[in-house]
Amino acid sequence: MKTLHSKRHILYFWGLLVVMASLMIGFGGLATYPFFSHYGLQKTTTGEQAGMVLGIFFSISYVYVAWSIWEQAPNWVIDAEKLIYDDKETLLWKDIERLDLTGTHYSKRFWRTGEGVRMIFKGNKEVIFFDDKYQNSRIMKLFLEQIVQQKQPVVHEPFVGERETGNLTIYKGSVWRSFPFYMLLLFVFSFPIVFTNPVNREPLGYGMYTGFVFVLWQLAAYSLYNVRLSDRELVIKNSLWPGYQKVISIENIREVVYELKGKGMKALTVIQKDFKTESFIADGLNVHEWLELREQLRQKELKVRNKYVYAERREPEMEQQ
Repeated sequence: MKTLHSKRHILYFWGLLVVMASLMIGFGGLATYPFFSHYGLQKTTTGEQAGMVLGIFFSISYVYVAWSIWEQAPNWVIDAEKLIYDDKETLLWKDIERLDLTGTHYSKRFWRTGEGVRMIFKGNKEVIFFDDKYQNSRIMKLFLEQIVQQKQPVVHEPFVGERETGNLTIYKGSVWRSFPFYMLLLFVFSFPIVFTNPVNREPLGYGMYTGFVFVLWQLAAYSLYNVRLSDRELVIKNSLWPGYQKVISIENIREVVYELKGKGMKALTVIQKDFKTESFIADGLNVHEWLELREQLRQKELKVRNKYVYAERREPEMEQQ
């Protein structure tokens, strides 16, 4: 592999553009329809005129949103000597002053932070690529590490092994700390109430109810991973998914990140040496378990990066390091 080209992510880039277009332009069309359907035929009402203005505003706003998403994921081409940025600017590796392969960076155009690669060239020229905007961001990082930093002739995939393990320290937490679990219980125990109405006893009613319970079970399970740690492995299990187990060798971990997902749910993100990144929401763990797990990981000489601080601020040493 001598040259690597960017590939924009099919879901987090193209999918986001389509979803935002459907929502904003769709809403704009619905809001303007009453006005234009009556225009010229009868006097439009104040509400229809306001809807027309609001609809046009949403439709025009999509242009800015689409531009912002596009600007977050510029095209790039990299080889052993240079980076061609946004199809128009060439930056040489001999001029690079800093290269951060992992880290949280801020998007000035989209007002958000995200995991990505940051490069600083001579003249304080900064370039940031966000991981979730590219299909091949992991390969890009391997290329930058091995070809650019280490001057290797080709890219080698690091071996990442997994195996069963024992003698674990368990950080299990409690399901009662997760809000989706309460929603699941609400729907499960509402079964007798819902089906007191004869209309709901139809097959369609049973099917819809079962579907809602399944979705809520998935959401609750997705937020209730727990962590087990041994001398050689990090093991991820799930309180609501008994058969699930993910085993990651400690020697294959590059970095561990504490961050927030969704509506403030605490998650453990593991970045492996091949830059494969996986996040596990462990909303059931308490403050003590998070802090103890962090100390155990650091004792194994792993870098633990913290992207959130507890509201209590009782542990100032939890700041990112």
